[in-house]
Parts: sequence; C-alpha cells; structure tokens
Amino acid sequence: MIYDTLENAASYPMGSAFRKAVEFVKTLNASTPDGSYKIDGDKITARVMSYETEDGAPAKYEVHRKFADLQVLIAGHETIFVRMAKGLPVQTPYNAEKDCEFLSPDEHAAELNVQLFPGYFTLLLPQDAHMGKGATCLGKCSLKKVVVKIALSELKS
Repeated sequence: MIYDTLENAASYPMGSAFRKAVEFVKTLNASTPDGSYKIDGDKITARVMSYETEDGAPAKYEVHRKFADLQVLIAGHETIFVRMAKGLPVQTPYNAEKDCEFLSPDEHAAELNVQLFPGYFTLLLPQDAHMGKGATCLGKCSLKKVVVKIALSELKS
C-alpha cells in the first residue's frame, strides 16, 4: 500500500500506467459524472462514484489479484480500512470476472485506518485487504471518489 499526496505521485517509479492513471484523476472535479471510464483499454479503467460514509469498521474486506486500486477522493472525506490479506479467512471466494475476493476480519490482525481527503491517494495492491465507506474523524459525509483499476502487469517498480 502507498499513501501520499497527488503532488508526490510522480516520485513513485511505477511506470507509465501509473502516470496515466494519476493524470486522469487530476482532470476530475465535483461535477464529473458518476460512471465507468476507459483510460487505456482494459488495462486501466476508472469508476467515479458518490455515496455516504458510515460509522464503524467493515464486516468484510476485498482483495484483488489482477489489478491494483488507485483510490482518490474528489470531494468529501473517507476512512479506508486496510489489513494484511495473508491469514484472513475467506468470506466469499475469488471471482475472476470481477477480480474480487472478500475476506473476513480477524480480531488478532492489525488494522490500518487511512483517512483520505481530496489531494491524497492510496494505491492498494493484492496483499492489501481493504474496504472503504468509513467515516473519518470529521464524521460522516457524502463523497465523490474515483477508483482506478491498473493491471498489475502494467505497473513497473
């Protein structure tokens, strides 16, 4: 997992796919319509969404095998709950079409609460079990967010 500001994104040697994703994110604003966007075929896609945050920790965490999630808030604030995926029990088996598996929380596994605000991003990788929709220290809110899916095969280190 990487957590940083968009202005520092260029300092990560993740290759052109990561740069394309960040440049796309920088073009978005509060009036960008919710929906799906193709940035580079099926290798880089984005989904802009709006929803309400909620109090409390999640009942499940998602993981992906083929894509990294670049998550950026356009408006509002949100807590992303993150745990190491290794050792968490499977709640819903992996769906290759959706590139998603859901894991159950483990009370003995540490949880990191990443608070996202506009101008910040988190890049979540296959080892990062994660779930958003959490209220922050500022309370619940309505938000607009983009999740950019970047094929792991396109990320360079």
